[in-house]
Amino acid sequence: MANRTEVGGLDWSGNRLLPAFQTPEHLDVYDIRSASHEVQLSVTTMAGLINRPKPQVYLLSGDDDDFWLTELLASLPKDIHPDSGDSLLQSLLNSYRGSIQGIVIYDPTFTDSINIATILAGQREGFLVTPGQAQGLQAMFQLPVLADLSTQHWSNRLQAYRWAQQLLNNCSGRLVAGLNPETATGLRSFLVATRTFVYYLDSRDFLPDLANNFKSERCVMREILNTFSAGTVHLGWFIDEPSGVGLTSKAAIPVLATDLATNLEVWTGIQASLPSKSSPVQSSPGGSSQVYVSFTISDGDNLQYNQHHLLRLWRDPARGSVPIGWTISPALIQAAPALAAYYMRTATPDDEFIAGPSGAGYMFPSRWPAEHLPDFLQRTGELLKAMNLSLLEVLDSGLLQSSGIPLISLIGGSRMALTDQALQERFVQALSPFGLDGIFSGAGSSTPGWSLLNNTVPVYQNLGLAGSVSGAIELIKNAASANQQRPLFLNVYLLAWNMGPSDVKQVVQQLGSDYQVVTPGALLALLAQAKS
Repeated sequence: MANRTEVGGLDWSGNRLLPAFQTPEHLDVYDIRSASHEVQLSVTTMAGLINRPKPQVYLLSGDDDDFWLTELLASLPKDIHPDSGDSLLQSLLNSYRGSIQGIVIYDPTFTDSINIATILAGQREGFLVTPGQAQGLQAMFQLPVLADLSTQHWSNRLQAYRWAQQLLNNCSGRLVAGLNPETATGLRSFLVATRTFVYYLDSRDFLPDLANNFKSERCVMREILNTFSAGTVHLGWFIDEPSGVGLTSKAAIPVLATDLATNLEVWTGIQASLPSKSSPVQSSPGGSSQVYVSFTISDGDNLQYNQHHLLRLWRDPARGSVPIGWTISPALIQAAPALAAYYMRTATPDDEFIAGPSGAGYMFPSRWPAEHLPDFLQRTGELLKAMNLSLLEVLDSGLLQSSGIPLISLIGGSRMALTDQALQERFVQALSPFGLDGIFSGAGSSTPGWSLLNNTVPVYQNLGLAGSVSGAIELIKNAASANQQRPLFLNVYLLAWNMGPSDVKQVVQQLGSDYQVVTPGALLALLAQAKS
């Protein structure tokens, strides 16, 4: 493994997954929503330089950025700049020319050059421009060209990222990222600020390329990952989720889905205290003939979901009228403590938080090297405790399902459930000292199941993934009909991108009085009581 150095002034103490930037004292706010794609790219990468190590710039690239600025940063001194559109770039340069060493030119006809230019921008303290932009900026601001990738003439991304591997030694050794090169905003400023290596390769591409030393995209992706130590964090996202997470898991690298996360430099630097953990809602047993139902909303491990789509679900007027389990990333306490505190503070008694899969980042336990599992679970336990979380969602995938090979990946499989009892026991033994009360797992089963480990901690295999009101009702009623055991305990895993509180309320209303709806935690407590 290469011995790399991190950007100075960032706080990596305490076994952190992400560094904390210094607390901002004042923010210049720029609205980039109406700017062209190329100007958004220039401004976003420049913001990454300006914000290291103490953030000074906050970008409005979506309506959610506006909400969080008003809701959580009202007391922080700030200037809202009136500049908009393509004039933003000149405005930023007028204010921050001293933070910039020059420009990095990418090739607009070859989009993956944007990712490689992003690496160079972080290393050489420049921002991204097209060849056309470069001419005017050089004349106006005397900006030297730090690198010109338009002269490389790469024929494919495999060739480009093989060339980029020479840049690894000057990148962060704690972070690596996959990012669609067409993404101009989102995570890109944070990648520049932290000097993170960024790529975008297809982990399903197994075929060797004769023109590239018989290497495939999967091969080069694996080479990149293997230059990092176990415990390095993978940011951004993948071209293909199962095979991408399979590769990172095998390298003992947890994933924080963050491709569209914005202003992370600012949010890591804003500290906030979480409210005290409230007592869970207690549910009385409804009798031996009862069918208990709970609902868990997916994708909480996804930090950009926590920042954006979860906020929209959270503002659904039906929230609080029915019990719902909300998966949430335990890493949010490091990535954006103020956002974590907001959700905890505004939760109702019917809102229950569950740590998103599979703890300290998304990973597949069956693919994770056994010798590195204790460190992952230790990190997970510390984050659970910091976030006052006692329930955990775990997803898993075996060798075939995580291969990415068409057809083969569809054969059999556990439907993303953690079914290996030895691994279940390792999770329970390691996390019980941190207050773990139960584990939920799986995302695709029509037949739920459960067990009680150590006679105390339930491990539950979810029903579903449900993506509609009718689909959820069908899953519940079919499961109730197929299983005559009473009392019966059904936790329905809901697809967050399709369903929210209003949909859950419809499900509950249509189910009627034959079913008692409780929070997921209450469901597990009732299950454990029935098993004892």
